[in-house]
Amino acid sequence: MPGTVNYIEGQVAVDGVALNARRNGQTTLRTNQILSTTMGKAEVLLSPGVLVRVGNQSQLRMVSPELVDPVIEVIHGEVMVEADRKGARTNVLQQGANASILKEGLYRFDADRGNIQVIDGKIAVALNGQSKEVGRGREVDLGGAKLKTASFDRKAADDLYQWSSIRSGYLAEASGYTAQNIYAGYAAPYAGDGWYWDPYFAAWSWMPGYGFFYSPFGYPFYSPGFAIYAPWRFGRFGGGFAGVRPAFRAGYAPGASGMMARGFGGGGFHGGGGGGRR
Repeated sequence: MPGTVNYIEGQVAVDGVALNARRNGQTTLRTNQILSTTMGKAEVLLSPGVLVRVGNQSQLRMVSPELVDPVIEVIHGEVMVEADRKGARTNVLQQGANASILKEGLYRFDADRGNIQVIDGKIAVALNGQSKEVGRGREVDLGGAKLKTASFDRKAADDLYQWSSIRSGYLAEASGYTAQNIYAGYAAPYAGDGWYWDPYFAAWSWMPGYGFFYSPFGYPFYSPGFAIYAPWRFGRFGGGFAGVRPAFRAGYAPGASGMMARGFGGGGFHGGGGGGRR
């Protein structure tokens, strides 16, 4: 479900209650709950194909955990949003501004600096009766009387960016393994576009409805019909296919009670991708 805390490292809490990494994938943020980090990081799932990664010394509020159009608020610190799925919509609140993600891509929200950066993609920012669309390689300052944009160095990779890239690679690999097992008949039948649980990676990962997509970091996410093209090792350096291993369709996370994720009908496109910094 939107708001599922997929993975944590270090010190992370929800409404002041510390989370345990052993329960990765089993905790879900409810309406108005606040996830906070000290020396730690967290990865949160939103609608299928959209992930939020929270950096050190940061706070994130789950405003509305809706499947179609979830809303989050960056209260403090730095948050990165990775949108891999075409057509996915997410609204991010920060310092009174409402930023609507319009396109697959990668976005950095920094509440301490008071700005939003579009590393790849496009957003629409509304604040104090003003609105502005912000595209790739531009940042918008929320602290002035008027919304102003400027260019920034898209190649500057901070700690959260590097961690997000590593996590994106792991999730692409998990998704590929699961897609291969579904294709080979070793896993439960495919249920469409959605989050799927991989017990070996102990994480939920996105699987597209058709074809394959590239994340903004350059990692491929395959649907089962295209799983035969998925390499054994993922990422920009690839590798050879070396068979399949057991995996399970998302539905019930180990130890969880009730349905946590389902497949959802949807598109995808063959050969397309978010782009990212190449």
